[in-house]
Amino acid sequence: MAEQSWVRQYVILQRAALRAQLQYRVNFWTTLMGGVAFQGTQLLFLGVLLAKFGVIAGWGFPEVAFVFAMRLASHALYVVPFGALMLTDEIVRDGEFDRVLLRPVNPFLQLITRRFSLMSLGDALLGVGALIIFSRQAPVDWDAVKLAYLLLAVLGGGLIETGIATFFCGLTFVVTSTFSLRIFADSSITQFSGYPLTMFGRTTFYAFCTVFPMAFISFLPATVLLNRTSEVPLPTWLTLASPLAGPVVLALGYAFFSKMMPRYTSPGS
Repeated sequence: MAEQSWVRQYVILQRAALRAQLQYRVNFWTTLMGGVAFQGTQLLFLGVLLAKFGVIAGWGFPEVAFVFAMRLASHALYVVPFGALMLTDEIVRDGEFDRVLLRPVNPFLQLITRRFSLMSLGDALLGVGALIIFSRQAPVDWDAVKLAYLLLAVLGGGLIETGIATFFCGLTFVVTSTFSLRIFADSSITQFSGYPLTMFGRTTFYAFCTVFPMAFISFLPATVLLNRTSEVPLPTWLTLASPLAGPVVLALGYAFFSKMMPRYTSPGS
């Protein structure tokens, strides 16, 4: 019953947030196209880079483009339902979180439904399109099992980004501003997680699996589907189980958020 209540409250609040954004139709279309253009530049850069050098760490365009598409689809699964988490710094700094605590709705649920990001729809449009196109071009013999694994991997990648964002929300209650850390994390994921991460060397790759687990977003699941797990310095079973990292990271992020929330101090505004 509690889970059903969460879902119902989420749908009601998110629908209201979307309705508020759709009042301005011109802004809707320009923001939507802005989201497509922003992510599309990354794909354009990828194409130019591979046209010049041919391969990256032994990976050709169809394979790298497939990893990129998985990353972009996972990103869409984060920003569409949870993109409003990026506004948590502002809510805490301005004292608006006081009102959040007074309402009979879970605070985290209020944060993720505070505002609907129209640009996220552009991310979703490009992400789904890229995944459909590049998964067909990838050297994978698709069957029902591999398609199911792909969907789980994309979902897991979205949960990892959500978990990282939720961790920063918890950190906001202590340091007030996490803007620079968020920009660093988002930029790192956007610029690097769509590439074969083994090209950075073993030490950095291990950091991408532990301290900042963006290797689990798309690269590790892609190595399974592309039959390239032998190139990864991890046990095969761990690489195969990489989609399960999403729920784990989200659970850890939410646990940290819940632990830090009581440390919130009102600015008195």
